[in-house]
Amino acid sequence: MILAPDSPIEATDFERLLARANSEALSGEAAELAPEVQPILNGVPYKAFRQSVSLEDRRELGAFFSGPELSRELARALRTRLPEGGLVLDPTCGIGDLLIAYAEKLPLAGSLNETIENWGRRLAGIDQREDLVAMTKARLVALARSRGRFTAPIAAVDGLFPDIIVGDMRRETELIARADGILFNPPFGGVSDHDISGWGMGKLSAAAILLDAILEARAPDVVIAAVLPDVLRSGSRYRRFRERITGMGVSGGFRSHGRFDAWTDVDVFTTLLAPEPGPLWASPPSSKRKVGDRFTVRVGPVVPHRHEQKGQWQRFICARTVPAWAEAFTPGASRRFKGTLFQPPFVVVRRTSSPSDRKRAVGAIIVGERPVAVENHLIVLIPDDGRYETCNELLSILGADGTTDYLNDLIRCRHLTTGSVTSIPWLTAG
Repeated sequence: MILAPDSPIEATDFERLLARANSEALSGEAAELAPEVQPILNGVPYKAFRQSVSLEDRRELGAFFSGPELSRELARALRTRLPEGGLVLDPTCGIGDLLIAYAEKLPLAGSLNETIENWGRRLAGIDQREDLVAMTKARLVALARSRGRFTAPIAAVDGLFPDIIVGDMRRETELIARADGILFNPPFGGVSDHDISGWGMGKLSAAAILLDAILEARAPDVVIAAVLPDVLRSGSRYRRFRERITGMGVSGGFRSHGRFDAWTDVDVFTTLLAPEPGPLWASPPSSKRKVGDRFTVRVGPVVPHRHEQKGQWQRFICARTVPAWAEAFTPGASRRFKGTLFQPPFVVVRRTSSPSDRKRAVGAIIVGERPVAVENHLIVLIPDDGRYETCNELLSILGADGTTDYLNDLIRCRHLTTGSVTSIPWLTAG
């Protein structure tokens, strides 16, 4: 029976699929089938795993696999930079999607055993789950059989691919150091129990922690093709992390991909990190004129749950009370506050902003005679010339489709930063 990727699968079918995968790897039962119709190669393993392991457990494990399209993009990028015969490592290999994509272009030998022996010198992987490592090996054997139409039986799968192992990548530093190139799809969840101190504190992205470990353990000339959560590229709290990578002499561009998949609510980007001078994840080029040339940009200083009601009564605005796209909103609410106030006219932009929103930079113009206290969920833009007309021109720019496109390329986090708003191109004529 040939299962298509959308075929219904019982909740326990990952174990059964693994057993079948091992059986076919040993016997060559499906060797004549093209990869795209082989259950073990065409996406069924991920579906079986999703239905066998709860979403909560998958989040804890970081078990969200790359899929063929993303895997092939990373594999293509790495091939262009790797020496002939180089060792490719996936330090969080899961069910082997990235290694499968790379092996699709590896040379075949005259027999299955010889092909697997050659591939075994070129492919390495690490995962903490024994069943996922077993699935990776069985899938690689299936790929070799399918590409070479090899039908000869083999005795066992476990002893094949000696550098694809069960382990913790943070402890397998010798294997990482041997790699010539790395394919990397890390867990995206947050980690509080870590020993990072130089560039971050508190709960940090597991992807950042593991990428840091790879950069420490890698050989000096290794190249890394990775899919990473966008917060590492555009989040303000990872600025020191980006500085650390740049300080290691590593650079690389990026390509935004939006949401990773339907089960993973994380926006991601792909990158090829190389040991050479250059910018790291540089933002798309802006026009010569930008919002920051005409406005001073600040975050509202009022944190309602932290600031006590002390000081004089002041006009007060928050993200919930300011109407979207208001051209002349006069604050009516008040609260006691002793901190920084802003004198109208000025523009505010909601910090909460998702790439799925129709407009990314939702703004409003604040007017009135009295200075205003502003909540920290709003970004404040103060016109350098103090004119309402300049604020009105900015409001048109914030609502333009080009601004939304620019911000979607620049920042895929669920919030805007002062830096991203400052860099918005001034899209008016002249």
